[in-house]
Amino acid sequence: MSMDNEFDAFTQGVEPGGLRSRMQIKLLITFIVSRAGEPMKDSMIIEALQLHGLANYFEASQAMEELISGGNLTEADGLIYITPKGEISVDELAREIPRTVKETALADAMMLLTKAKRERENSVEIKKTENGCYVTFKIMHGQEPMMELSVYAADMEQAQHIKNNFIKDPSHIYATVIASLFV
Repeated sequence: MSMDNEFDAFTQGVEPGGLRSRMQIKLLITFIVSRAGEPMKDSMIIEALQLHGLANYFEASQAMEELISGGNLTEADGLIYITPKGEISVDELAREIPRTVKETALADAMMLLTKAKRERENSVEIKKTENGCYVTFKIMHGQEPMMELSVYAADMEQAQHIKNNFIKDPSHIYATVIASLFV
C-alpha cells in the first residue's frame, strides 16, 4: 500500500520533497522517537520536522497528539517515548517515507538533542551593564567547573551571538583556550 498520492495535509511551510500526507507525518514522528536513542520533548520533535520544511507545524502538532491518544507514543515528565504498539507501526511502515526525509529528520533531531545536552551540561549567563553585556561561560565536568570565562559584548545581539556559538561547540572553546595557555 503506497501513501505517496494521499496529499491530505496542509502544506504551508513544507519544502519540495517534504511530507504532504498525515499518515507519513505520523510515521516520521514515530521513526524519530524510535531511532533517536533517547526520549525527546514534543516541541523538539516538531522542531526537527520544521528545520528543513519536512512537515507543516500544525499537522505535526496534531499528529503528535493523535499518536499519543492512539497509544503509539506516550508522554512522561515532559518527554515522549515510543510504545510497543508504536514500534510495530514504525517497523512495518517506515519504508513508506523517503529515505532522505527520514535521514534528514533524524539528523535534525540528533542535532537538537546534542544542543539540549550541551545547554544542560554547560551554562551561559548574559549580564547586561550600562555599556554592554558580559557573557559568562561555565564548562562543567559533571558537577565540577573545568573553566569559567567572561567576555564583553557591545550589545545584547552580540552577546546572544556569542552564547549561541559557545553552545554549538563548548569543547572547541575549551580546547582553544587551553591550547593558547600552554603554548
